Amino acid sequence: SAASRDAARPRGAGMATLRRVALLPLTLFLGPAVAAPPRSQEVIPRTELSHPCSRTVSRSVRRLLEKDVLRPAQKAASGEWPRGCPFDPAVDLWGRHERQKSRKRGSGSQWACGICGKVFKSEHYIDLHMERKHMNETPRGGVCLADYCEMFEVCQGDTKFKRRKDTEPDCDNQTMLQARQKCEAAVNRCFPLEQEASRILNAKYSKTYCRVLDCRIRAERKNEHHMDLMPVVVLLILIVLVCFMVFSLVVCCVDYSDDIFQFLVESGIVTAGFVKKATKARNEVRKPLGLDRT
Repeated sequence: SAASRDAARPRGAGMATLRRVALLPLTLFLGPAVAAPPRSQEVIPRTELSHPCSRTVSRSVRRLLEKDVLRPAQKAASGEWPRGCPFDPAVDLWGRHERQKSRKRGSGSQWACGICGKVFKSEHYIDLHMERKHMNETPRGGVCLADYCEMFEVCQGDTKFKRRKDTEPDCDNQTMLQARQKCEAAVNRCFPLEQEASRILNAKYSKTYCRVLDCRIRAERKNEHHMDLMPVVVLLILIVLVCFMVFSLVVCCVDYSDDIFQFLVESGIVTAGFVKKATKARNEVRKPLGLDRT
């Protein structure tokens, strides 16, 4: 009947208003992304390095090796590295190449070769140059530090625990066994048991890096890491939601929301197109609530 339709109309209008209020933060958040679709860029294939020893993985291993093993060991036990120690910087295959590379100041991503002085647009291309022109600067029989990537869990990237589960390869017990044997052999060569200081370091590094090379132990450590991050992630999500809700209410209700929009545009935080869409959404919410000031 006409009466029932008239009674249902305010309720329908109220539901529509609530939906607009609820969707306003999402509209404000996604506005720039919807307004500015990503540009398609043509990918030009680059020349890849041909040497089997990965320079990228070796850099990750070298960084952690120097920070967590070499520097503490040098402080605890002075003297030269034992003959045959694979962690000796003198036998690092790419060590001299890395020391001869420098990033040019104020030039973005340009890199300079300290051996011949040539400049390259990225680190990849200076690595390619080193491989082609300066292999004579590498030690004979040099050690590829990438072979010890499992010790520091950087075989698949610079930082452990960063890769997604759907892209991370399954842990292989045979690979872990070989990595553990290689780790123990290296620790025994670099920190012989004959001396007390090196014997203490041998036990420390063997426990920290070698004995944990097991698929079950690695899975447990990753689960613990992800569980520790969960409260932080939930808290950050709640803070973001509260901030957007407060911002949406301010934009919708206060008299000076136009000044706020103008300030955001002048500061370069948002674009004029985003402000236009946000203003339209604000006006659509204000009218049903009786807050329209026009």
